[in-house]
Amino acid sequence: MKGHRDLRIVAALALVCALLAPLLPVEALSLLFALPLAFFLPGYALAAATFARRPIERPQLLLLSLGLSLCVLALGALLLNYVPGGIGAVSWAVLLALVVLNGCRVAALRRPKARPGGSGPSRPKRRLSATAAGLAIGALLCTTAALAITFTTRPAEHADGYTALWLLPPAPKDAAAGGARVGVNSEEQKPAEYRLVVRVAGRGEIVRNFSLDPGETHVLKLGPPEAASASPVAVRALLFRRDKDGDVYRRVSGWLAEPEPSR
Repeated sequence: MKGHRDLRIVAALALVCALLAPLLPVEALSLLFALPLAFFLPGYALAAATFARRPIERPQLLLLSLGLSLCVLALGALLLNYVPGGIGAVSWAVLLALVVLNGCRVAALRRPKARPGGSGPSRPKRRLSATAAGLAIGALLCTTAALAITFTTRPAEHADGYTALWLLPPAPKDAAAGGARVGVNSEEQKPAEYRLVVRVAGRGEIVRNFSLDPGETHVLKLGPPEAASASPVAVRALLFRRDKDGDVYRRVSGWLAEPEPSR
């Protein structure tokens, strides 16, 4: 890339950013080096290689740099998803650096011979028109808005939640004692109130009223069957929600696990 100063600068910046972005422990500094590597340098290298023999104006070059960089990110995500290691900071840094270096190399080979003391073929110097300036400002605003939306977490107001009711044997630490566990796991979008009715053959009903926030779990432990029981003891659990007009919301059935024999 001798005689092409812009390509040397872009290649050097890509190497520096690819090295520091995944290694810096401070997130703000890491982001400072990751942004140009992701949103400008790959597109500049590809645009320079594509228009090496027919230089374009700087505003167009800047817009192409942004647009082609976004294309590299989209296609790169598909590629990294199928390579060993998957999508990660290091794999992204290596991929983007390779794109920049190869793009700069192709641009340097395709460009006409640089003038002595120059950085490559001269670009036409034209005054930026009002239309081009408006398009450039609009593209910058759209890109800024897209990045802001991407990194902003929005509440899922219209998403449907769910509640899971389950019946499992006792936990490994309690396996020797036998019995069972009845659990309610709430993945609803807001707090919900429940009524749990557990019917154990020969023991009657066990009723629990409780409320759960999203992500919380309520567990009811059941003791083992009586030693004198000659047949398996059936368990049936019914779950009701206060806002469902008394209808059964979830139901599950199973058997109590017998205690493990002592050795």
